[in-house]
Amino acid sequence: MDQDLQRCLNLLKENDENVRCNAESALFTVCQNILSHPNDKQFREVCLDDPIVEKLLPAIGAMECLFDIGFIEAADSLILPPEASLSKLQALENLLSETCCISTVTVDNTAAYNLLPKTTDPKERAFLTKIVHEFQRIMHFDNPILQKKARKLIPITELKIATMNRIRELQARIKLSKESLEEPTERQYKESDIDTEQLFLMEVMHWFKYKFFTWVDSPNCSACLGSCEYNDVVRSEDPRCSTIEIHKCTNCKALVKFPRYFDPEPLLTLRRGRCGEWANVFTLLCRSLGYDSRFVCDQTDHVWTEVWSIHEKRWIHLDPCEDVIDRPLMYEKGWKKKLSYIIAYSKDEIQDVTWRYTRDQVGVMKRRNICSENNLLQLIESLNRHRQCAANYSASRREYLIKRRLLELVELIHMPNEQNSDVHDNYQERSTGSYKWRLQRGEVSQAFSGRNYSWDISKNGETFHLNYSVVKDTYQVLNGEGRILEQMSGWQSGVNEVEGGIFRKTENDWKMVYLVRSPEATCGQVKWNFVVSNPNLCVSKFYLQTVIKVFHEANVTWQLKAFFDNTDENLLEGAVKIILSVKFSGGQGDCAWQHAQIFRESLEVKEDRSFIVNIELKKR
Repeated sequence: MDQDLQRCLNLLKENDENVRCNAESALFTVCQNILSHPNDKQFREVCLDDPIVEKLLPAIGAMECLFDIGFIEAADSLILPPEASLSKLQALENLLSETCCISTVTVDNTAAYNLLPKTTDPKERAFLTKIVHEFQRIMHFDNPILQKKARKLIPITELKIATMNRIRELQARIKLSKESLEEPTERQYKESDIDTEQLFLMEVMHWFKYKFFTWVDSPNCSACLGSCEYNDVVRSEDPRCSTIEIHKCTNCKALVKFPRYFDPEPLLTLRRGRCGEWANVFTLLCRSLGYDSRFVCDQTDHVWTEVWSIHEKRWIHLDPCEDVIDRPLMYEKGWKKKLSYIIAYSKDEIQDVTWRYTRDQVGVMKRRNICSENNLLQLIESLNRHRQCAANYSASRREYLIKRRLLELVELIHMPNEQNSDVHDNYQERSTGSYKWRLQRGEVSQAFSGRNYSWDISKNGETFHLNYSVVKDTYQVLNGEGRILEQMSGWQSGVNEVEGGIFRKTENDWKMVYLVRSPEATCGQVKWNFVVSNPNLCVSKFYLQTVIKVFHEANVTWQLKAFFDNTDENLLEGAVKIILSVKFSGGQGDCAWQHAQIFRESLEVKEDRSFIVNIELKKR
C-alpha cells in the first residue's frame, strides 16, 4: 500500500469513534460514487457545502485522504481531475469496506421475531421470518434525518409548477368539453375529480425515472470503462446491503463489484440499481414528502410503492421503474406474472394485498403453497398489534388505521370477483431492463422482438381494407361493405419486425394513447408486411392514412418498399409484396424517446382509425 495513504488512515484512527465513523462512511461514499461513474463529472466534484465535507472536516486525516487519492482544490469545491489514476481510489475503497463504521437504524427485533407461528416446515419459517425482517426494515423510511436529506434532493418548486400547468390544462379541457356537449354524458369529468396531490406525485415519479435514478443491468468496468456481464454473487459484510454482485468485464476481464443496497441512504448518492433500489428510494421520497406510503413486495421478484389517496380513500399503486400509476393488473395482464403472495409494509402495519393485483383467484390460490393461510394471517395480525400497541403509539392514529384498514379490506374482498371489470384495459409488457433480462424472467414476450407476421392481401378478393385502433389495440380486416372479416388483438400481433423496444404508451392523466420507442433506444422501427398469395393478382393502388405527433425536433418517417416478379414494372403497380415501415428518431433531453409518436389518439374516442391501409389489386 502507498505509505502516504497508510499514514492518512492511521491518522483517522486517532479520532473519536463517532467522528471517525462519519468520516470513513463519507470517504467510502465518495470512492463508490466515482468508481461506479468514472466518467461522470458530477461524482468527481465535492462541493465544500456538501454534507460529506461536513463529516470530513472534523476528522484528522480525512481531508488528507482525499488529497492523497488525487483531489485538488477549486473555487468552492474539491475536484478529482479526469487524468487522475483510480488505483488509489480502489485501494482506499477496499480498506474502508473492511473497517468503516456503517450507521444504521437499529430496532429491537427480539419481540417481533417471538411472534412467529410455530412450524416445522423450514420453507414456511423462512418466508414468515422474511416478513418480520421487512417489517423491521421499513422503519428506515421514517428516519427524520434521512427524510430531510431525501427531501433536499427533490426539485419541489419545479415539480409544483409542472403540476399547476397540468391542472390548468385539465381545467381548460373540462371547460371545452362542457361547451361542446349539448347533453351531459353518463360520466363527465369534473374539476372536483382533479386530485392535486396525485398529480404532483405523478410529476415526482416522472422526474425520478427520467432525471434522478438510473437503471443498471450490469455496471461498466471501473478500469477500462467497457461493458460487463454478471459473473457471481457473494455475501456482503456491509449491513446496508444484502449481497454483492460480481460482474466481469468483457474487454479486460476485470471483476467489478455491484453492491445491492437495501438501505436507501447510500442510494441517494449512487442513484442507480434495479427495481429493489428504485422502490426503496422512491418510497423514501414519498415519505419525505408527507405521503402515507408503503413498500410492496411481490414473491415473484418485483417491488414497488403504494400511496394512500385521501381524495379517493384508497391505496394507489405506483411503479417508479415503469413510470406507471394506478395500474395494479399490469403485472398479471401485461407481464404475464404468475402471482402468489404480494405483501405491503408501512411504518404502521402489514397487509396482504395480493387481491389488488390479480383477477385469477383460483390460479393464485393454487400457487400459495409456501405457508398456511392461517399462519400468515396470524403473523400479520400479531405484528400489527405489536407495532400499534407500543407505549408511544398514538391512540388517535390507531383509530384512524382501523377505519382505513376496513376500507381496504372491503375493496380487497370484492376484487377477486371482478373478473370482467377490466375488459377494455390494455397492459404493456415490462420496459425496464435489457430485453434479454426481461425475456429470461418471462416478463416480455418473443413477439416484441419481431412477430414476423404477413398480411395476405389477396385472400378476400381484389380489395384489402385494414384498420387498426390504438384505443382498443385491435386490427380489423373489413370487406367493401364494412363487415369485419378478421380481427386480431395487440398491435404487435400484426407486425413483421420491431426494433428499439416499441411499446404502447397510455397517459392516464391526459387520456391519450400512442406507440413510442423505448426510453433506452435512440431510434425505433416497425414494419408491416403485405403479400399477394394469389398468383393471378398483383397490386394496383396503395392507400395509407395514419396519425403521428412529434415534439422538439423529433422525426417520424414512413417508407414503402415494393417487390416484383417482373422487374420492368414501375412504382407500386404490379407488386406482389409490400413492406411498410415507420422509423422513430430525434427529440431532445431525457424524454427524447417520447417526442416521436404514432397513432396518438384520445382514450375517449370511440371509433378511432389511427392506422388505415387500403390496397386495390388487379389481374395480371
